[in-house]
Amino acid sequence: MAIIGVPSRMPRFESLVWGKAVIDGKTYNYDIVILPDGRIEPRTTPYETLGSHTFTRDEIERLINAGAEVIVIGTGTSGMAKVSPEAQRLASERGVELVVQTSPLAINTYNSYAVQERRVAALIHITC
Repeated sequence: MAIIGVPSRMPRFESLVWGKAVIDGKTYNYDIVILPDGRIEPRTTPYETLGSHTFTRDEIERLINAGAEVIVIGTGTSGMAKVSPEAQRLASERGVELVVQTSPLAINTYNSYAVQERRVAALIHITC
C-alpha cells in the first residue's frame, strides 16, 4: 500500500564514486537533490558547478517545505562538505530527521529509507 504523497518507488542509488553517481541506471556528474516526491534535480548553488561545501538553511527549508520527514545529506566522498548550523537548527525546530554522513554511506542510508516508503529527501555532494 502506497502512502499518499510518496511515489510507489523512490529512486535508488546504484553507486557513487568521486564525481559520479548512478541512480536507477542513469549517471549524474553533479551534486544530487532527491525530493520526497522522487524527482531528481541538480543541486544548484551560486558558487560552483559541483556544489558548495556548505549545505544551507535554504536547501534544507526547500526539502522540508516539499514534505520531507527525513533528509539524508552526503558530505562528499571524503566528508569535506558541512551542514550550516542554521540548517541544523531549522531541521531540529521543524522535527525533521537530519542524517549527515559521507556520501558513500549516505547513499546506502537513503536507499534504506526509500524502501521504507518514508518521505525521504537527499542532498548528495559527489566530490571531495
